Amino acid sequence: MNGFALLCRVQVLALVNSLAPERQGSKRRSRTTRLALAGVVAIALGALMAAYVALMGMGLVAMGLTEVIPAFALVVGSLAGIVFAFMKARGTLFGLADWDHVMSLPISRRAVVASRLGTIFLAAIVLSAVFMAPLFVVYFLHAPANPVSVIFAVLSIPLAPLAPVSASVFAAFGVTVLTVRFRHANIAYIVLALAFFTLIFVGAYALSFSAGTASDPAAKLAAFGSVASAMGAGLTALYPPAAWACEGIISGSALPFVVFAAFSLGVALACLEIMQRLYLPINGLLASKGGARDRYTAERLRERRSGASPFRAMMNKEFRTLIGIPSYAFNCLFGYILMVVVAVALSAMGMRELLTSGVVDGVEITDEAVRAYASRLVVLIPWVYVFCTCMCPSAACSISLEGRSAWLMSTVPVPPRTVLGAKLAANALPAAITLAISATVLVVSGEAGALQGLEIVVLGFGVFYLLITIALSVDAASPNFAWNTPNEVVKRSMPIMVTVFGGMAAAFGGGFACWMLMDTLGAAAAGDALNLGLGVACAAAGHLVFRRLCHRTALFTR
Repeated sequence: MNGFALLCRVQVLALVNSLAPERQGSKRRSRTTRLALAGVVAIALGALMAAYVALMGMGLVAMGLTEVIPAFALVVGSLAGIVFAFMKARGTLFGLADWDHVMSLPISRRAVVASRLGTIFLAAIVLSAVFMAPLFVVYFLHAPANPVSVIFAVLSIPLAPLAPVSASVFAAFGVTVLTVRFRHANIAYIVLALAFFTLIFVGAYALSFSAGTASDPAAKLAAFGSVASAMGAGLTALYPPAAWACEGIISGSALPFVVFAAFSLGVALACLEIMQRLYLPINGLLASKGGARDRYTAERLRERRSGASPFRAMMNKEFRTLIGIPSYAFNCLFGYILMVVVAVALSAMGMRELLTSGVVDGVEITDEAVRAYASRLVVLIPWVYVFCTCMCPSAACSISLEGRSAWLMSTVPVPPRTVLGAKLAANALPAAITLAISATVLVVSGEAGALQGLEIVVLGFGVFYLLITIALSVDAASPNFAWNTPNEVVKRSMPIMVTVFGGMAAAFGGGFACWMLMDTLGAAAAGDALNLGLGVACAAAGHLVFRRLCHRTALFTR
């Protein structure tokens, strides 16, 4: 029992540290400070999400849909940890860096798996509590409550995510097995996940757009009410255990809730038993890197080498790295999709309808105002693409991602300009192509003129190029080769923050400056000139930064 408790403690600490990693060799005080700051940020984000969910519950009460809240809470709580479990299963449950050391411990395999699986369940329960507790508080403040119902509601918080998270762990296991045995499974996984996130994004804004086109606030309220009511019924129909728990909470009936609790615990225990039986095979495959691999015969190597320059080969390496690390791909590819989605949305719905519908949070513009400022509003579209391009900064942390293999790139017989240029081109080329496609869609649909289409490409690429070269310089000046997981440099590194936050500041600040200039001079042409001039200037500045980087950088010597 002491060994199991120690394993659980190690796993919890590892999970907490993964959310706020520190470089190896850092002082204890520095690590403690970083973890404390991460805890404060996590608490603040949790409080913000809880407040937002509570406001959603109050909205349902205002629409007379109080009885929908328990079903909504149970479904949200059930789904809260699915994505987290799917992303964390590999590396936490299987695919361990120290698998041989773990299995040599004098502890049973079931205890090892239970400690690692328990950490995933614990994180899911915490997320579930953040989403479910505020909804239940709102519900019991506006509905008759009895002690049995309250007890069932409290118990449902840790029980709700158990079955869905178990299913997510099985899905992660299946994807991992395919990744080992099937050469292109990683690409399929990334494509399907990005498609899923895109559908959620488009669906949410499509729902807002359809409800926002109602003629008056009462009609909008009725539209949202009917959607929420149908959603509550549909979700409980798709996930019957939520309906069982909901019946127990509303009516205080013990039998349905006991069935729900037995189902949730049974699925979790079955997950533990199945995973501990499959633990050795999956980790054995991952450790041996078995499955379908390229057979690099001398003939095939000669075929690959023929006609391929070092620059092209390094670009291909960067593309393979991008699609080979799912978290890297998710962080850096969604910006490309967002650019195309924005272009299609503006073309299909029209800017006037989009702005007057209320789908853009905090933007309430009348139809008359849109008609009066139509020529100026079009000039602001390129600044939207400035924001989107900075959401795909794959080159920003590409040097640090070399990791412990950085010495290979430092010994290749090519100048630093070739290595750094390949990393930059692998990011800049897709960004330029996506900008051109988006601009073409908007120009062909008539939502933007030819001049505005040119501004989208020039301004979007110019600001992106400047920020990405600055971020690459920051990464080259202080690379982090000692990371344990790619998330340390993909999600929380300084180069990524420079690009993302710099892009946000540039988009909002530049858009505001452009609008003020047009308002002061009374002509949209002033905004067009500013967009084109800034785009060219930023691109030129980015090229100077890159040249300076190439001359001053001694690759990977630190």
